[in-house]
Amino acid sequence: MSNDCRVDNRSDVAQELARVAERDDEVRAWVSRHKDNDIIEAVDAATDGLLSGWTLGVKDVINTFDLPTERGSPIYRGNQPLDDAACVALAREAGAVVTGKTVSTEFALFTPNITRNPHDSARTPGGSSSGSAAAVADGQVRSALGTQTVGSVIRPAAFCGVVGFKPTRQLLPMAGVATLSHSFDSVGWFTRDVADCTTMFRALSTATASQESLHGRIGRYLSHQWAAAAPETVKVMDSSCSALNDAGVEVVDVETQPHLESVFDAADTILHYEIFRVFAWERTNHPDLISDLVQRMFLKAESIDLDQYLSAQAVLRLAQQAHEQFMAASGLDGLLTPSAPGEAPSIETTGDSIFNRVWTSLGVPTIHLPVTLGPSGLPVGVQLVGQSLCDQRLLAAAAVVEDSFGIAT
Repeated sequence: MSNDCRVDNRSDVAQELARVAERDDEVRAWVSRHKDNDIIEAVDAATDGLLSGWTLGVKDVINTFDLPTERGSPIYRGNQPLDDAACVALAREAGAVVTGKTVSTEFALFTPNITRNPHDSARTPGGSSSGSAAAVADGQVRSALGTQTVGSVIRPAAFCGVVGFKPTRQLLPMAGVATLSHSFDSVGWFTRDVADCTTMFRALSTATASQESLHGRIGRYLSHQWAAAAPETVKVMDSSCSALNDAGVEVVDVETQPHLESVFDAADTILHYEIFRVFAWERTNHPDLISDLVQRMFLKAESIDLDQYLSAQAVLRLAQQAHEQFMAASGLDGLLTPSAPGEAPSIETTGDSIFNRVWTSLGVPTIHLPVTLGPSGLPVGVQLVGQSLCDQRLLAAAAVVEDSFGIAT
């Protein structure tokens, strides 16, 4: 890393540390952090690589050898892993500096934790990667790792107004990441723009910087869940499509696809069946330390038997096959869809994942792009969905989409 880059990084980090000092009591994005002096020294000594001197927050369900991983639960308070998760180790190899662990909801499920939306402390930052999204949005860190099992990267990115990316499932290793659902878990991350997001992907995947050949066509997909879209979401979908047309990108209206809608309920069955078994030890040994909301999820999950699970998995497999064929034949660079119903709701909830579940279940890459501010002054944006294992094409398309209408900050 050149001396000029080190000076720039040092200046950026100083601003981030000042932001943490100023805003930590209100935003509450962090579970634990390294000391400021240690962070500055680590940035100065950062390994040369794509992420040299980048500061990185790590969601508190992802192992770090030098900070506890508590999974948003008192059951794991003070739990210190001996190793880094693979995604953290890869980021450090590329020169990133882990500054701290960001708040997660309990077990990365739906119980709200302490983090507040940096735009309005009475609103949710989303879940479960709440601290990661809020820390990046508030300028407290350059990038942050999260996880997504239903909508835990895209939804917080939408509510906090940052770029959030979930790659194709199983493209990146999950070693060292606490399991929630072995069928759906994926690692993802938050950045302030698509360029940084793409650099993160390259660093973690060894992808080259080759130019993707795009079709110049985006599909507008509203889905059977469209009735859940608030007026600000309807408006931002319309304005985004207009901006794309003005930029010379063809926007194609895509009819609702039966194969996409059939998976919605099946995914819910699969999730509940798996979490009931994943958390067998916690349920048995520490039921008094599990929140009421998660207990209710376990109660619902207890009634789902193997036959129902296998039937749901069969529906999912057929949907995945149908979607792969559909996308391959469509000539589309991606599908433009809502990321969330609307602006961030109140702090008592993590928001509704209704526009995320299908895409996560299919395992395809998705990215949230902030567009503007809604009627309450909170971020609103759109989700771009790609074809499985075509993450670089999706990121290239996202850069085109971002250029067409800019990013709200």
